[in-house]
Amino acid sequence: DGLVSTGIEDQRQGGGRAEEVARRLQALAQKVSEMEDEAQGFREHIEEQRQKALTDPLTGLANRAGWSERLELEVARWKRYGGDLLLAVLDIDHFKRINDGYGHLAGDKVLKIIAGELSKRLRKTDFLARFGGEEFVLLLPGTPLEGGQQLLETLRAGVESCPFHFRGEPVTITLSSGLTAFASGDSGEAAFARADQALYKAKREGRNRIELG
Repeated sequence: DGLVSTGIEDQRQGGGRAEEVARRLQALAQKVSEMEDEAQGFREHIEEQRQKALTDPLTGLANRAGWSERLELEVARWKRYGGDLLLAVLDIDHFKRINDGYGHLAGDKVLKIIAGELSKRLRKTDFLARFGGEEFVLLLPGTPLEGGQQLLETLRAGVESCPFHFRGEPVTITLSSGLTAFASGDSGEAAFARADQALYKAKREGRNRIELG
């Protein structure tokens, strides 16, 4: 009898230990799962902060840092696979007059509306950023020069036909652009410099126009 009861007791203790081990393993698995969820949350938060750092808060477009990151990516892709890659610099004409004449809030409104007008006319593969002030930059992958000119003409005409009103008066706002195609051996900086020079030419030639660089 004593041996039987001891055996039963040992089984109970053994069963109890197994249950305790199972409980501990379950608690450990739960803890690991919670830590993984927390790590995922951190990763998402970091990515969210990174995206915020690459976005212009006024227009919702990429900012200069976001532009630099995408330019590097598109140039690397172009060097590897070839094809067409265009770069354009766009500038709102006489923007200082809007700020000086109607105030900075009016200027901000113009920038937001124009950013929206440009964005809605672009394809998913195109990339538009606010470079700073009233200047925007645009990358057009897989686009021949003629197609890029047509697109920029559409953008220019779209901005010109925007119905702006300040203090009850209609105001026409226009855009000047410089456009260039990447050529063999080009860097992002070299293409940007050409497009920027073409933009200056567009300004000199009377504004509200597109020049090639």
